[in-house]
Amino acid sequence: MPDPDDATASRIRTLVEDFEQVLFEFIRKRQINHSEYRVATDLIVDSIKTGEETLLFDVFFEAEATDVGNIGREGSPEAIEGPFYLPGAPMLTGPLHVMPQREDEKGEPLLFHGTVLGVDGEPLAGVEVDLWHADADGLYSNIHPNTPDFNLRGRFTTEDDGTFRVLSILPPPYEIPKDGPTGKVLRALGRHFFRPAHLHVKLRHPDHEEMTSQLYFKGGEYLDDDVAKGVRDGLVIALHTVEDPARIAENGLDRPYIDARYDFVLVPASAARKPT
Repeated sequence: MPDPDDATASRIRTLVEDFEQVLFEFIRKRQINHSEYRVATDLIVDSIKTGEETLLFDVFFEAEATDVGNIGREGSPEAIEGPFYLPGAPMLTGPLHVMPQREDEKGEPLLFHGTVLGVDGEPLAGVEVDLWHADADGLYSNIHPNTPDFNLRGRFTTEDDGTFRVLSILPPPYEIPKDGPTGKVLRALGRHFFRPAHLHVKLRHPDHEEMTSQLYFKGGEYLDDDVAKGVRDGLVIALHTVEDPARIAENGLDRPYIDARYDFVLVPASAARKPT
């Protein structure tokens, strides 16, 4: 990693020293002894060693950091990324894209579509949409065992008019890993382990700020008590069941499907906000 420039170094110094003082005050206020301190540090180390990566921190803090990043944002609200993103998902062909999946993939068919716009309302062509989500059992490929590599992970680009269409399956609510360090903490707090059903999306365009979104489904379970506290206004979309034979055939399906639409608005790269 290259040495940080002066501005970055100053920012790092400010954040670390402020955080240090906050923790000092907390330790003194709550009379944290060395044994309790070591339990905490061991738990953080164990969460990484057991493969939970950033799960512990994501559950408790990621949504708050995302909220701060959304202050004054012109485009669509950003959302938490979570610990299960992987770069390098297969690039899909279109215009109707089909997510990588097993031949007998369980779950209701889902058509996710929409338009990507700039803040001026003009459609954006060539935006890379990076989509990933859990399967019908709540499992993520390349993370949970016995799932095909890059199952239900795919990338595709918007059309000339900024639109996209992709076929997948409707993911369910699921429990986050509960037998490791993160689960121990949540159990001690008396909290459940469930996340509402959702889609993860990243959008990239050379002239616009990359954004991360997470879309939830209106009327779904755990919207009001998501273990990761990630649900926000502007991220909940309606689902509609399509039974019209013509539309079913048009999308290459042989049974009714769930229709979900969301339009994204990207911020120009020149308008990217910098921390103060």
